Formats: sequence, structure tokens, C-alpha cells
Amino acid sequence: MTKKHLLKKAFTLTELLIVVIVLGVLAAVAVPKFSRVLETRRTTEAEHVLFSLRTEQEHRCVLGKHYQTNPAAMEGLASAKGSKNYSYTLTEVGANATSSKGYSIQMPSYKQGVLCCEGSYCSSLNKSYPSCSSLSVPEDECAGVSSAPPCENCSCAEYARNHPCQC
Repeated sequence: MTKKHLLKKAFTLTELLIVVIVLGVLAAVAVPKFSRVLETRRTTEAEHVLFSLRTEQEHRCVLGKHYQTNPAAMEGLASAKGSKNYSYTLTEVGANATSSKGYSIQMPSYKQGVLCCEGSYCSSLNKSYPSCSSLSVPEDECAGVSSAPPCENCSCAEYARNHPCQC
């Protein structure tokens, strides 16, 4: 081989600079889109936990009990206790999943089971949640502090068909 042929195997500084610039532009476009897709996928965890909570709360309602407002007492939160994506709170009629990104996915009513999103980051998620302020929360007979009388002189199942009771 000749010396001239050996010198042509290397890249020039200009060629390397162009490749680095192209990679930088691609990364600048791809990284924000990728992080948005990841955050959207994290919302699936919140949806799953909120729907599990709804199922458990409605089960309590069928049994004639009021909704639980203590998260530690809910079995459905077992998967959320170790969550690093959301912190979960229960209210008298619904539940919230609050993210560290500055938004929260809410279920304002267990009875309706509709999810909504509050916060500035909601618009950048790839899901179309309605705004929580646009939803109306219906009255629910299972909401409120448990003040139902205990069952007397009958089985709780029989009494619960007509009256809410605590057994």
C-alpha cells in the first residue's frame, strides 16, 4: 500500500464535528419526547390504583358501610405503598394520586369513577383527561363519617339491605 492510500482512512475533524452536531440535535428532540412518554406511562400506575380503590370502596358501600378515608386501612393501596411515582390520598368521596411533577390524577367520585387531571403538566401528557374543575361530584350515600347504628335483632346482611349499618 502506498502512503497516500493509508492517509485516506481517517476521518477529518470537520466530519466528526458534523456527526456530533447531528447527534446533539437528535438528542435535543428525542429526550423531551421520551420523558413525556415515560410520564404518560407512569399514569397507568395511578389509574390502576385509583380504580382498585374504587372497587374496594364500592364493595364497602354494597356491604352497607361508609367509604374508608384511612389509606392505611385499604388493601388496594398495598401496591402503592412503595410507589415512588405518586402519593395517594383518600377523601370522603374520591381519591387523588399526586405526582412530584406538579400534577395530580383524581377520581372526584367513587360513584362515577371518572378520572381527571389537575396541574400544568396535564396538557403535556399523551392522555386526554378532563379538567377536575369541569366535573360535578354526585351525592353518594356511602360518603361521610361512619355514624350508622349497629345492627340490632337481625343479621347484618338482612338489615343492610334496607339500612346502612356497621357490623
